[in-house]
Amino acid sequence: MKALTIPSNIRGIARPNMWEGIIIIDKPTGMSSNKVLQYLRRIANFQKMGYLGTLDPLATGVLPIFIGWATKIIPFIDQQTKAYQAAMVLGQKTDTQDATGQVVFTTSQGLPGSGEIQAVCNEFIGTQEQVPPSFSAVKYKGKPLYHWARQGIRIAKPPRQITIESFEVLKMDGERVTFEIRCSPGTYVRTVCHDIGERLGCGAYLQELRRTQSGWFTLAQAHTLEEVEQAVTPEKVLSLKSSIDPVLEEFPQISADWHWRDIIRQGGILSSDGGGHSWPEAEPGRPICIRGPQGDLWAMYHQVQGTQKVLKPLRVII
Repeated sequence: MKALTIPSNIRGIARPNMWEGIIIIDKPTGMSSNKVLQYLRRIANFQKMGYLGTLDPLATGVLPIFIGWATKIIPFIDQQTKAYQAAMVLGQKTDTQDATGQVVFTTSQGLPGSGEIQAVCNEFIGTQEQVPPSFSAVKYKGKPLYHWARQGIRIAKPPRQITIESFEVLKMDGERVTFEIRCSPGTYVRTVCHDIGERLGCGAYLQELRRTQSGWFTLAQAHTLEEVEQAVTPEKVLSLKSSIDPVLEEFPQISADWHWRDIIRQGGILSSDGGGHSWPEAEPGRPICIRGPQGDLWAMYHQVQGTQKVLKPLRVII
């Protein structure tokens, strides 16, 4: 997640309170996720922004943007399954494992058939360890790996656990293979392609990548940057925003009375002794949504270890 604070003197197309919430962007190719934030900075008066799930410049598709108060819940969100439509090229390897890199190997052998390709892809379904690629945003000494790789310094990072839920080959056209994959957050699809090429013995790299789903959000909810730029009325802005409820419903809920508002705004402790609340069962430390009488989010609290229904604030929203 990246957060971006926008200077208040930047003029925009709408007041910040019109935009606060979640907008799903259909990220275009050639832009980094952070560049998308910078673009939005130029066209709208957003005070604060952040996103879930980095997409490489090569990739397109679902990029959830959290604006204003919505950025306060980002630290509490457990990212969920990602889905992609992608294409890989067999018979070659690149130094970045995708189409942006330099070709470092070309096979002199014939390419495998579709049956063998699907069989090998099936072998990748399940939980496994994956080594992050050298050209990635994974940090080493405070800087992303691609910073070191561009200087010719390759940093070996320890493998991490990923899960591939499904992997379906859709079409094979010469050396190009299109497929759909569902996987856990943190999975590098280009590394999956590289590893498939290694197992097939012919090499492979990622050519195209389009994220079709990121947890609760899908392409059906996504909007282009141009659509955001053209939204100049409250009605148009509202039509672009996605509901935050699917995210919040993952947490235990408490509906607070109006007389709790000032206590919550001041970061006060809540107790079941105050009465009038339906207190949910929650593990100590797990975030709990505190909502107002009209259902709007007031704060994120958590139950104190060793107490009976005593809650302390994690993040105040109102």
